[in-house]
Amino acid sequence: MKNPGRRPRAANHSGVALRPRYALLVAAIASIAACSSFDKILSVDAPSRVIPADLEKPANADIIVNGVVADFECAFGSYILVGGMVGEELHDASLLSQWWPLDKRTFGPSGSIYATAGCSGGSGGVYVPLSTARWQAENALALLDGWTDDEVPGRAGLIATAAAFAGYSYVLLAEGMCSAAVDGGPELSRNDLAQLADDRFTRAITTAQTAGLDSVYHLALVGRARARLDMGKKTEAAADAALVPDGFVWYATFGSDDPIRENQVFVRNRRSQVVTVDTFYRALAFDGTPDRRVTIEYDASRKAADGELPLYYESKYLAADSPIPLARAAEARLITAEVEGGATAVGIINDLHDAAGLPRFSSSDPAEILAQIIYERRAEFFLESHHLGDLVRYQLPLRPAAGEPFQAQKGGVYGSQLCFPLPDVERLNNPNIPDA
Repeated sequence: MKNPGRRPRAANHSGVALRPRYALLVAAIASIAACSSFDKILSVDAPSRVIPADLEKPANADIIVNGVVADFECAFGSYILVGGMVGEELHDASLLSQWWPLDKRTFGPSGSIYATAGCSGGSGGVYVPLSTARWQAENALALLDGWTDDEVPGRAGLIATAAAFAGYSYVLLAEGMCSAAVDGGPELSRNDLAQLADDRFTRAITTAQTAGLDSVYHLALVGRARARLDMGKKTEAAADAALVPDGFVWYATFGSDDPIRENQVFVRNRRSQVVTVDTFYRALAFDGTPDRRVTIEYDASRKAADGELPLYYESKYLAADSPIPLARAAEARLITAEVEGGATAVGIINDLHDAAGLPRFSSSDPAEILAQIIYERRAEFFLESHHLGDLVRYQLPLRPAAGEPFQAQKGGVYGSQLCFPLPDVERLNNPNIPDA
């Protein structure tokens, strides 16, 4: 079936053509199915509605996996936007008070938009979009496990893709959430979630090798290295990172055909000016040389949407359909640098500096080398989902510090909350989690 008037999305390494309409339909069904706590509200007779079982059949396997990818990409964009506000990459410039606690680091589990909002149109959701993406990936895996290779051509590749995106959903939950729950189960720690990511990536790696899908294999290797670094399994992380070839990159794709497909950083910063680039990133430089990996534009002729803050634009994503790197060789190399240290780390840093036109770095001091690796990650992965997790993992100082005044017209002071607490809506509706 063709979709007149809409250009199909290009195959994203997995060989699966990603069709937005089909993907969004399945995503919507998955979202409903995932929200079991609302079953009673939704239990209204609707003879015309689409029943998930009507679509969950072998002939639609590729469409289902399209939905997995589409749901994750929506969640990924929202996570980068919200995590960037909490984690000093972006600064709130809106007049909407529900956004202010994110920037102030004073948000809590009750009523915060990260807890209950969706991911389209700059809604600000984290928990619901990532939980939906995770559920849909797990559901796709369960369906594919119940079908045969004869029923589903390319089944191994679809399993590898779904498992890899399940892994990335768990990784972002592990890095962003203080804790989370899965399918009505008990409260899981960040380490628990990272281990679930490791498990799914392991399956993706094994299955992608069987299917001969090198790009999915490398995507999952980067993901597993990231999850293992989060768990402190540095030797295993470095072993995975070493298998990723130079030049590898996997992009999350976005589009201008539907709000749910738009790059949310572009929408909130460049289009509506309700966020501005935060202070630390406005003039990033190494040894006096501007770091062109973080190029910022300043519009001196106007203020941001709140009429108070100066307007700084990120120059990484210039359109609603700008893709965002999800995994790439630079991440693998910096994981190797962190684990190996010494001359190996210095060589990797200088390879990145050569590519960015920066002066070379020289040191034999382990503390200086680690500090430079942290800087490289800040610059290399600006607005790519890493910095919030890095603030926690490296225990970096907060800027501005807790207790310093927030914006004058909005009031209050900065707090120290760097992870998203388990939402009250989960705690109160999940019988396997005790009340706080």
